[in-house]
Amino acid sequence: MKAVGKVLRLGRILRDDGRTLVVAMDHGMGGTTGGIEDIVDVVRKMIEGGADAVMVNLGAVRRIAEKFAGKISIVLTIPFDPKYVELAAKLGVDAVKTTYFGAVPLSEEKYNQFSSIARACEDWEMPWMAEVVPVDGERKIIYDVEMVKKAARIGSELGGDLVKTAYTGTVEEYNKIVRSCLTPIVVMGGPKMENIKDVLQMVKNSVEAGAAGGAIGRNIWQHTSPEKMAKAISSIIHENISVEKALKMLE
Repeated sequence: MKAVGKVLRLGRILRDDGRTLVVAMDHGMGGTTGGIEDIVDVVRKMIEGGADAVMVNLGAVRRIAEKFAGKISIVLTIPFDPKYVELAAKLGVDAVKTTYFGAVPLSEEKYNQFSSIARACEDWEMPWMAEVVPVDGERKIIYDVEMVKKAARIGSELGGDLVKTAYTGTVEEYNKIVRSCLTPIVVMGGPKMENIKDVLQMVKNSVEAGAAGGAIGRNIWQHTSPEKMAKAISSIIHENISVEKALKMLE
């Protein structure tokens, strides 16, 4: 059985169906990103849209807590520094998330970094979302099923309570990845897609494959009606509605 702290925190991120919609809003490290300039307003819209959690950097946590305490869960994006896990526990957030886009298997240095976060999360009873995405020498994402499967398995083997990784294209392919992962997978949204139906279909296929939902950012808050997009995706995840019905919700 997981430690009580992890159980309570994960219970605020995952609904009774074991699924979740986490809206990723941690894109501001490169400067202002179109769609999340007013982060408080975006979080309000995500709550209206039925999102379960938002994923943010440290600077956004206090702003969100002041306005929305108890209304939505918070996942804090952190560097590979165990001291940030202690900080997250003191802040009262519901999980931490680390980001790794790189080679798999991991180098010894990266293995040690992952392990340090795992130990700290056990010490502080803090759920850990391990984002592990394989990339090539040019930093391009590798969508090969075996590579993504290996990446997801590594994230779970090293202690991730949730694993965030790339979508590979079909229900059958993604089911192989889900089945080989030791902990629940949330699919990453990736770059902004031109066709909204493609976003919805990706989410639908992922949950049909057994994923626990999605951690999606630009494809929600860069939509012309972010709250409607969040609601459409949340309804696919939690109510198993069709892509066609989700599209009608956006009209």
